[in-house]
This record gives sequence, C-alpha cells and structure tokens, in this order.
Amino acid sequence: MDKTNKILFKSSTKNLHLLRKFIEDKARTFGFDESSVNQIILSVDEACTNIIKHAHMYNDKEIIEVELNTNENQFIIKLNYKGKAFDPNNISNPDMKEYFNKFKIGGLGVPIMKKFMNKIEFLHLNPDKNSLTLIKNL
Repeated sequence: MDKTNKILFKSSTKNLHLLRKFIEDKARTFGFDESSVNQIILSVDEACTNIIKHAHMYNDKEIIEVELNTNENQFIIKLNYKGKAFDPNNISNPDMKEYFNKFKIGGLGVPIMKKFMNKIEFLHLNPDKNSLTLIKNL
C-alpha cells in the first residue's frame, strides 16, 4: 500500500534541521540502513539548499513543500516550490582533480544527489512552479 506524507517549511537554511529529522524518521521506518538514510538526508538537504539559494534567493517568505511517497521498494521525495527553474540533470559532474587543485568550495550538491539517489526527475510546471523528485530504491 502506498503512503503519502507532506510537510511545508519556510525557505531558510535555519529550517533544514526539521526537514532532515522528517526524512530520517520516514527513511528508517521504511527500512533503509544507516548509510542509505544518511545518503537520502544529504541529497534532500543539498536539493533544498539549492532551492533556498538559487530559486528563492534566500527569501524566507517562500515555501518548500516536501511530499513523501513510498511503494513496495521506492522512497520518493518530491520538492515542490516556486521560483527559478533548475534541472540538476542538466549539470555535468565536475572534474574532481581540477576541483580540488583549485581549492573550490561548493558546487558538489548535484553530483552528490546523482550518486546517492537512483533517479532524479525535474518538472517545470508553469512560469514559476517547479517540482524536483528524488527517488531511492530500497
């Protein structure tokens, strides 16, 4: 049987701890091991940080809706938000040797999501409504 849970939170990095706790509890209950739980939390955290920073420009009046669905073997996190569209599938992974040689900071959120999640889907629904879905198989 499918189960759906939804939370809304103000678009601020100050609220990410609420999201992490929500995802952690649900992922554990679903049956993921410690490593997978941490991978999911990190991926969702990175995705929301990108939304807060790039789509909402740190405007904490904006809202991110987190919708969690599960089926027999998939943990599906859908992030619905307004603002600038950003499809992580269009970003190529950086050359890590060059990245570290230049002492870069940041920019690894998308490669982390791609590595830890089984599938990432992005939908641009209308001029300013977007949906980013992260899927992890059990």
